[in-house]
Amino acid sequence: MPVILWVYISVLFGYILVATFVSLLLKLIEQLSLKKDIKSLWRRRKRLEQFIRPNHVYERLFSKDKSQYEHYEYIDDKTWSDLNLDEVYQQLNYNFTSIGEMRLYASLRGMDTVKNERLIQDIKERSQFREKISLYLAMIGKAVYPLYPDQVHPLSRNIFKWLSPFYPLIGFVIMFMSAKLGGLLTLLAIILNVYLSTGQNRDKMKNNEDSAFYTVGVIKQANRIAHLAESPRLNIDLNHFKIVKYFGWLIGGIGSKSEAALFIGIIKSMFNLDYFLYFLLQRSFMKHEDEIMAAYNYLSYIDNHYAVALWRETLTQEIRPEVTECKNIKFRGVVHPLLAEAVPNDLSIQSHILLTGSNASGKSTFMKAVALNLILAQSVNTALAEQFTYKPGSVYTSMANQDDVLTGDSYFMAEIKAIRRLFKLSHADYCYCFIDEIFKGTNTTERIAASESVLNYLGERNNYRVLAATHDIELATWLHPLYANYHFNEVIQDKEIYFDYKIKPGKANTRNAIELLRITQFPETIYKQALKNTTKLESNS
Repeated sequence: MPVILWVYISVLFGYILVATFVSLLLKLIEQLSLKKDIKSLWRRRKRLEQFIRPNHVYERLFSKDKSQYEHYEYIDDKTWSDLNLDEVYQQLNYNFTSIGEMRLYASLRGMDTVKNERLIQDIKERSQFREKISLYLAMIGKAVYPLYPDQVHPLSRNIFKWLSPFYPLIGFVIMFMSAKLGGLLTLLAIILNVYLSTGQNRDKMKNNEDSAFYTVGVIKQANRIAHLAESPRLNIDLNHFKIVKYFGWLIGGIGSKSEAALFIGIIKSMFNLDYFLYFLLQRSFMKHEDEIMAAYNYLSYIDNHYAVALWRETLTQEIRPEVTECKNIKFRGVVHPLLAEAVPNDLSIQSHILLTGSNASGKSTFMKAVALNLILAQSVNTALAEQFTYKPGSVYTSMANQDDVLTGDSYFMAEIKAIRRLFKLSHADYCYCFIDEIFKGTNTTERIAASESVLNYLGERNNYRVLAATHDIELATWLHPLYANYHFNEVIQDKEIYFDYKIKPGKANTRNAIELLRITQFPETIYKQALKNTTKLESNS
């Protein structure tokens, strides 16, 4: 056999063997390092990743399934924005996987729940179980945000590309007859495969490939978690996915930037293996889509329960809410989840409520605290309170309205649109509507007239519970007794303003806006003229 043939054989197989050994060794080292990091996460109340990935698409699952729900069955965009639910979501997001993140997002939007208290308790109390599921989930990770199995459409296979892994082998066989020709053909075949695996042709099917290879990890790790004694059962037949069993080590790590993945990636590109393996996977994945979806749901379900369990550990006060069929909401010590030093409030809401009081006194924060706790109670079975009893229902808000330059909507038109959608909830079982500073975008006379009409109309609907805030004290009289009056107030003392942020029965009994002009050192003439104007307006009313 010519010397050059031995050189080709030695270089080719030597690299493959060395690269495979090095990648497996690096993968082992990475797993040991990952185990070490995971061991301290719970104690430190930390996420594995302390950053938001630029490729995140948290809403993918929500957007995919949105059409299957009535509009009142999920949290709409306006409510999500008004309540700063993106920030609340990030507070809860201790997920290890991208599909866990997508499912948690959908859950907060009302499409699912995280309520298996037995599983949460096992995660909290059984450290070995917690560390094992953490490792298996972390091995899937967030490098890819996959298309869900029912979003992936089958691709047509190009037989020339699909057979490309065998082209270097053909060149190798020819070497036995002509070393130079075989060596040249082997080199050209490898160059062709690298081009096919990294060029524009590869980009056209990248989403499908990434999703399929991510699915391999989901199937493997879901099966490992399902075999733990404390885990819920998973009903999928691994015999349907033999390629996952035999080639999983080669497929795994998609999207990873680790050194082990780099070595494996070089070998795969030399033989264009991703294309070849994808079409081996596609047939079985399409045939057994239901089982793949079951694996996705199972693994994200486990991930979400870990996330909620750890989130609860970060809270100073939380409780399992109680569900009632009564239309009352009763809570003690309820707080806003985004405030570090939130002032707790107690209340039993037995009717619609009208809140009055000055700016910055706590009206909006209180309503948001109640609305957010209603959402958290229904999605993750958690309330930030000492006690929280509620009737399940849809949550809608009209709060942080603003004009829109792009659509040409004024502030008042934005308010009109936000409130108009509240009239379309008649088919919902029960609805909570939170309206802040109703119609403040128009003049006093029309604001009061329109506000009374809208709040009276909503208040007479049998399946509504309305909490509204206003600066118009007149409404407290006009809407009583349909709306119970509550207020927040402030005290001005020694040229300082103090808020206690506590809700109190009755309508607001302080009018300190003019006094604020004085203590914030407006010119004295402005302050005195404002006092005269107030007297004049009151005498004419």
